[in-house]
Amino acid sequence: MQLSIIGPSHCIDKPKDTGPPPSPAVARSQIDDWLSAGKPFFSRRAIQAINEQLRAPRTNENMIFVKALDDATIAFEVAGQRGPIGKPCIQYISYESLRAGKILGSGHPHLIYCPMIIQHAVTATTPLLSGDIPPGIPRRSIDDIHRVFKTALHIWEESDTWRQLKATFLTIRTLPNIRKIIAFACGTMSFADEVPGSSYNAIFQHAFLVSLQRLLQKQKDTSDQQRITCSVQDPAYTDGDRVVLATYGISILDDPEGFLVVNDESLVFSCAPDIPVKQIIVDIASLAIIIWDRVGDGSDSGEADPDSPRVRQVMARFYDTFQFPQEEHFGDMAIYVRRHEID
Repeated sequence: MQLSIIGPSHCIDKPKDTGPPPSPAVARSQIDDWLSAGKPFFSRRAIQAINEQLRAPRTNENMIFVKALDDATIAFEVAGQRGPIGKPCIQYISYESLRAGKILGSGHPHLIYCPMIIQHAVTATTPLLSGDIPPGIPRRSIDDIHRVFKTALHIWEESDTWRQLKATFLTIRTLPNIRKIIAFACGTMSFADEVPGSSYNAIFQHAFLVSLQRLLQKQKDTSDQQRITCSVQDPAYTDGDRVVLATYGISILDDPEGFLVVNDESLVFSCAPDIPVKQIIVDIASLAIIIWDRVGDGSDSGEADPDSPRVRQVMARFYDTFQFPQEEHFGDMAIYVRRHEID
């Protein structure tokens, strides 16, 4: 889990005179009403507006402005990267966390209706999260990553798991219409073997992406010369990951660019992220195919990527579910295909 600091922030306008912050019960009721009404908590427009400010030179007295769900504008003070304080980034607050008032409880009552806030990663204590492995932890060289990944890719493509998955994918009638693959939270491949098991999930998940990209490319109409793109987003990637993945045609995107390139012709893969990927995705696109942790009944809301009522509703109403074989490097996942796309 990423350690971070929320800097000073304040509300610069109020849509109406609401007086003191609402009580937790009132806030929960209001958040539930917005969800029931279909109000997006993570709209593409809102994410794009934040991204443009994050990428722009610091202006406006080093402020980043974010719209809350009640249309109030929250101004977050940001600083340049220095010492243990990393560059500003987005913290995504799930429906469950927002409803539980976790931000309110942390001394920021004006953020009670704000599902995206600006924070600074604490890079000194969690350097891996900015693409740096801490001193003293063994890391693979680029040549080692190449070697291990090539071996893992061969093992994966000869595995029963991949054969079963390939058979499932080939039943999807409009598979050739997929234009891009975007994956979230696959992790770094740079840890050395002395760190038990820490990189192998990442290695095999990326091997799956390479195999999937090759399969999709083969299924395209021969008259369609457009190449299937594959992009990944995870703050843990290192320069070594970047070099190796590039040789297999996989590009690394900074947050939140992965979310912004998603569209209805995308296939999204996400495995055990520490942000609410599911809730973000269902707000911004109606994806053709989704592969992520199996959607449950909502009884477990303590995880970082919980199944909100909206997630459960969208998946039940618009998607058919296919098995993703149990495999140690993936966990309990499922394949979700938008309806009317199956033979």
